[in-house]
Order: sequence, then C-alpha cells, then structure tokens
Amino acid sequence: MSEQSACASCGKTLEHAERGRPRRYCSRACQARAYRGRRTEAPADVLEESDSAPHLTVERIVRAGIDVADAEGLDALSMRRVATDLGASTMALYRHVASKDDLVALMVEAAMADVPLPDAPPRNWRHGLERAAYRDWELYHRHPWILSRVLVTTRAHFSPALAADSESSFSSFDGLGLEPADAFRYMFMFASYVQGVALTYVSDVEAERQAGSTTQRTAHAPDEERSPLFESGAYPRLGSAMRAGAAPWDLDALFASGLAGVLDGIAADLARRGIEA
Repeated sequence: MSEQSACASCGKTLEHAERGRPRRYCSRACQARAYRGRRTEAPADVLEESDSAPHLTVERIVRAGIDVADAEGLDALSMRRVATDLGASTMALYRHVASKDDLVALMVEAAMADVPLPDAPPRNWRHGLERAAYRDWELYHRHPWILSRVLVTTRAHFSPALAADSESSFSSFDGLGLEPADAFRYMFMFASYVQGVALTYVSDVEAERQAGSTTQRTAHAPDEERSPLFESGAYPRLGSAMRAGAAPWDLDALFASGLAGVLDGIAADLARRGIEA
C-alpha cells in the first residue's frame, strides 16, 4: 500500500495521484503560498523575474486583462492568458493580483475611469440624465464585456467606480425635492432602458465574435440576407415594421429616440405630481 502524503503548505492529506508526478499541494492557493514563502527566503540578489520578462505592476496586468476582454470577451480571460501576453509566468501574476475575480473587479474600475464623470453640475435633471446615458453608452461600446458586471440587479454589489457613477446620475435630481424612493424609481426606469438597449448591442458584438467575423460592425446584413420575417406574407405587420425600422439597423438612432421617450415619461410624471422641473 502506498504511503499517504500531505500538502507541503498546510499539511492536509492529499489524494493519491493515479498518474503523473506525486502532488505536493492540495490547492493552487497553497502552492502560491509556498512559492511566496520561498521567494521571501531567497537571496536578495536573485531576480524576481527572468531578464526577458517585463516588470509587472497591477496596472499593467489590469490593462492586459482589459485588452483580452475587449478583443475576445471575458470567456477568453484567464490569469494564464494575461501572463502569456505579458511574457511572464502565471505565478508571477498572483504576486500582484490574488485571483481572476479580483482581476475582473480591478478591470471594471479601470474601464469606468476611461470614461470620466462630468466635472460640472447638470443644467437640469434632463440634461443630467442625458449625459449619464451617453456616458454609459460610450462605455459599453469601448468595453462590451463590462455590461455583465454592472447590470442593474437586486443583489447589491459594491464597486467604487459604479457607486460614483450612480451618485453622479442621482445628482441630476438635485433641487427637485424628490423623495428618495421616487428618485430610485426614476433611476431604475432610466438605467433599465439604457442597459436594455446596450444588451442588444453587446449580444450582436458577441455573436459576430463567435461567428469569427472580422468585418467592421456598421449595419446588419443586406435585405436579401435577412430573415424571412422581413418579407411580406405571413407576418405583414412585423415584416413592414422591421423593414421600416431596421433597414439598415441604426442602434444609435434607436437608442436616442427611446431615451427621449423615457425622459418624456419622467417629465410627464413630475408635472402630474406638481414638481417644478
């Protein structure tokens, strides 16, 4: 009977490896902990990286992660992939960023900082919400992967950049004397619209990526390549509407039109309640 082995870091009993080299650690966390311990004990004149590897910083790692996610989506992101792109070992990354989840959180903060918040108060509530909407619209175009990380949700998740973005948007209602619950209701409707249209854009980007398309995204396929739903026949109402509204598909124009409708609805509700806006 083979002798049981224990994790070299925490002492936990290890399962016997059926093939390959015997395991020394029970998890990657223990392996990383042991590696850091060896580096601490190493002579001071031993280089942290090989001469050919770049000097790693959290900022460089985060930017490399954003480059991967922008080009290929979050599914392609891994610590190994980022390390490879930076010409470093995967373990070297773990000395700066603890996990992929932590990396993605840092990427969200950095990506949102790429689209700065306004430095002046809005002229009125409508102007404030309009510029917030177009700031987010630009953000989702720059970094489509970020939408899944900032979606409106009933599960509270804290992000300093996301909190600052929301605080700036809520400031649009300053001076109206709104109850907090009413401000939340308006903001929920507003954010749900912006992110809902953004989902259409992001899903198109992802579909083109998966299809391996290398053409620049300007419009959908020509009429002759469209679904039969665009043709008259079994679905005359749907067909005529799709031909009129999506030939070609101009998502920016549709976004602007829908946003105006949402803001008109808020304005009508404010007027109904006698709130001077």
